[in-house]
Amino acid sequence: MRTSLSTLLVFLVLAGGGSADAYGQAAGAASAKRYPWDMRQPKCFLPDAIPSAQCKANDWPDYGESKRHVDRLLIEPDFDLLERAENELGFSEKQFASGYYYFDAWFLSLDQMSRYQSQPLYRVVGDWAKAKGEGGYVKLLEALLRYGEGRQARQGYSNTVTPEARDIYWRKLREANQILDSASDRLKRTAPWHVVKLRFAYQLPELKGSREKLLATASDLWPEYVKIYTAAMEFSLPAYGGSYEQVDEIARFAVERTKAKWGASWYAIVYQQLGRFVCECTLADSHADWNLMKQAFRDYEARGRADESKYKAYADMACVMRDRKEARRLLEQSDKLNPNRPAGPPDPCREFAFSTT
Repeated sequence: MRTSLSTLLVFLVLAGGGSADAYGQAAGAASAKRYPWDMRQPKCFLPDAIPSAQCKANDWPDYGESKRHVDRLLIEPDFDLLERAENELGFSEKQFASGYYYFDAWFLSLDQMSRYQSQPLYRVVGDWAKAKGEGGYVKLLEALLRYGEGRQARQGYSNTVTPEARDIYWRKLREANQILDSASDRLKRTAPWHVVKLRFAYQLPELKGSREKLLATASDLWPEYVKIYTAAMEFSLPAYGGSYEQVDEIARFAVERTKAKWGASWYAIVYQQLGRFVCECTLADSHADWNLMKQAFRDYEARGRADESKYKAYADMACVMRDRKEARRLLEQSDKLNPNRPAGPPDPCREFAFSTT
């Protein structure tokens, strides 16, 4: 619970012997807005507060918690705090210990919230623009909402919808693209802007000729942001009129962009992300090169970034490809990192990998 202004004033006046200076300090300290989850003690906000671990701000401790904090700000909007979070997350180039970018927590919240198509969110967009102008992420959220209107009308892939629903989808997609193009130069330099632009460009036939250039530009700026590649891969799938060959070309492009630091690692990274978060498809359906994939596993491991969950994810890919030897190897590496792994429900991949028949 936040300390009220009057309580803080009384505290400081009593502590300072009732001086006018103490009263003025209290008013100044209380005027600074705090995030709703900030439970630090009032003493931490005094002008002469001694720095301590107890008073250190920790608004963005990790990816998941930061995303939940942004969700809260969008549901209970305070535009001063939204603007502050936008600068601290949305326009930041910092990374969490996990490797995720700060801005991705911000972007994921906006992206997911826009899918609900709620009237309160439309009001947030309008009020946000009035309060803070259109130089920040409000244009991106507006474009996502407009795109969401088309997605809601279509409710399926292009070969399963009515002509009217298809017309609405394309109309809203083009409107969303126009809104996105009207964004500020500052926003156009961000990775989330490029991701959304790639989503639109890889669907709109009039932008077909610009797709490779857009992908090259985005990957020049943000070579290690996986959504740059998976956005292009998603809308190159057969379900959207593309092919698995086109998907694989983009995966190999990701390797070219990152090989100096990562070797072939990104071949596995983008395919794993595509299968986990984007499409209802399997690696066996794809045009992926399994030998290159196994090299990607080893290059990722050699760089010390593999953890238990990553080994398990890659083992699942090996099971899909029916490569028992590779699946066993990866699961054994995963188990070494968690020798006391609790027993769980039967795992088909584990049973396949360690089967003797």
